[in-house]
Amino acid sequence: MAGIREVFEKINRDRYVIGFDLNNRFAQISYMRIDGTEPETLSTITGEEEYNIPAVILKRKSNNQWVIGRAAEDAFSEKDGYLIADLLRKSLRGETVRMGTEEYKAEDLLLLFIKRAFAMLPLMTTPDKVSAVVVTVRKADTETVKVLQKLPELLKIEEEKIHFLSYEESFFFYMLYQKDELKNHQVLLCDSAEGYLNIYRLEKNHFVTPAIAGVEEYAYEDFRFGPEGESAAEKDRRFLNICDHMCENRLISAVYLIGEGFYDEWCNDSLKFLCKGRRVFKGNNLFSKGACLAAKEYAAPSGYEKQLRFFGRDRVQANVGVTIRDNDENEEVAFIKAGEHWYEVGRTEEFLLHETDTVPIWIEQISKRNRVGADLKLSGLPVKSSRMTRISLTIKMNSDKSVLFVAKDLGFGELYPSTGLEWTEELSLD
Repeated sequence: MAGIREVFEKINRDRYVIGFDLNNRFAQISYMRIDGTEPETLSTITGEEEYNIPAVILKRKSNNQWVIGRAAEDAFSEKDGYLIADLLRKSLRGETVRMGTEEYKAEDLLLLFIKRAFAMLPLMTTPDKVSAVVVTVRKADTETVKVLQKLPELLKIEEEKIHFLSYEESFFFYMLYQKDELKNHQVLLCDSAEGYLNIYRLEKNHFVTPAIAGVEEYAYEDFRFGPEGESAAEKDRRFLNICDHMCENRLISAVYLIGEGFYDEWCNDSLKFLCKGRRVFKGNNLFSKGACLAAKEYAAPSGYEKQLRFFGRDRVQANVGVTIRDNDENEEVAFIKAGEHWYEVGRTEEFLLHETDTVPIWIEQISKRNRVGADLKLSGLPVKSSRMTRISLTIKMNSDKSVLFVAKDLGFGELYPSTGLEWTEELSLD
């Protein structure tokens, strides 16, 4: 028996989880063994902490070869190809781009960029060794998820192993694995990755069981990083005012300053203020590490989320289900549970309808603490005395605010053959 245990332990040690940070400017990849404790971030330059893979793609003129990142930038500087940047933004807009005489969908180029970026991972992280992948983006909205849902086939990784998170939630998972002294109170994350200031504030509510965490985002798009614009002193003054406002009447355990915007020594007065009674960190790979730790939670749950759960805007804010009649008793069946990611929820069930063409549904809003009922009308379904029919009902989220109901008439044996009818209805959770 010991030999079998050793075999399974070795298999587990050889499994990996991956976090992929994607924005309009760059991508990052962090990875770790499933039994590891600290993710490692892929560097584009051996021996250096150069984590950003520029989100650009180029097709060489000389040999029609596709290259990405810094190799693409180098080839473009040598006038050997057509460079396309802003891949994520152009994909979400459904744009088509021209490279020489050829036209391409920006979405296809983005997916090719991601595929080539994954090919940069060490050889031991082959698809068969990957237990979970989390792709993190600034907003895991409907349009973004729709594009990224093509990744399983592209990367040759099973669909159930690939997940999508917002930056807010990757921040949560990163902090979930930090020491208690850093997360006892609220935590601030100041992000300069996309050229302007984004601040995320992690808060916890311990008055419910399990405790709930949430992240508020504050975008300061007029606060620009880089040499242009304001002087260092003016920028420092503005940042100090923002930090003072964010910390006012709040207990802040730790502050994280991430991205190249904080590399230069321009925020001296702001740092002095932030360091008073708080731990302050600078870095550049928090989101990809957070995504990697989230992938670890998907593949091998630590139990941390039983003590503290994240409840952000990408999580469903309501319970949704139906009430069915079974043996003269009403039975409630939950199809969607609050707290799950909207793009991963939904189920299909079959049940009998007896002398009726309506399905009683209910929606329980968590934030409003109220419950409403409604009837899903199956227009055209025959309703006769003693008639029974079997219904297939699928309930899933069509977007973060929209519930989709799809019902099909399956009939009931030879007595009541199926009409072939199908009904679709969409309801808003707002």
